[in-house]
Amino acid sequence: MMVRPVLRKLVQVFSDELLPLNVRLAIALRFARSTPPLRATRMRSTLLRWAGVQVGRGTIFGGILRIEGSARPQALVTFGRDCFINSGCVVDTSARVTIGDGVSLAQDVVILTGTHEFGPPEFRAGEPVAMPVMIGDGCWIGARAIILPGVTIGAGAVVAAGALVRRDVRANSLVAGVPARAIRELGDDKSPAP
Repeated sequence: MMVRPVLRKLVQVFSDELLPLNVRLAIALRFARSTPPLRATRMRSTLLRWAGVQVGRGTIFGGILRIEGSARPQALVTFGRDCFINSGCVVDTSARVTIGDGVSLAQDVVILTGTHEFGPPEFRAGEPVAMPVMIGDGCWIGARAIILPGVTIGAGAVVAAGALVRRDVRANSLVAGVPARAIRELGDDKSPAP
């Protein structure tokens, strides 16, 4: 007679954890992992579109990409036109992520939309909180930069490699550091980033 409660529990676990699995997205991301970096970039874009990710025309993916967070993560991320997304980038879709036109994400950029409130001493990671992230047109996000929940990066901004962005970034500005802080205004400046 113990079989029924165990079977009921297994069915519940299966329906909670496996039914939301998005097969198309899993196939697209698996293919991205199986091809060498900077090869089959347009094919990755096509597969991600097939999986339901909004990918603008001319946007290419240079390698492994992780999209995770919600039951249907591909519905909460938008890549604009003519973007370049390098290998190893992670996009958390606990909330919406909007990436504008002409954006470049260097290697291993992490975009987070989910966090937690502080909890009691016995469990500090309290209730989950999700806040959207927006990256404006023409931005360049340097290698291994981390964008935290709720951040808006203005058009034409540059985030230096390794920066931890926890506050909004003004348009046409350069930020760097941990935590990121404004270094200078860019305007039409074309000098290399630090």
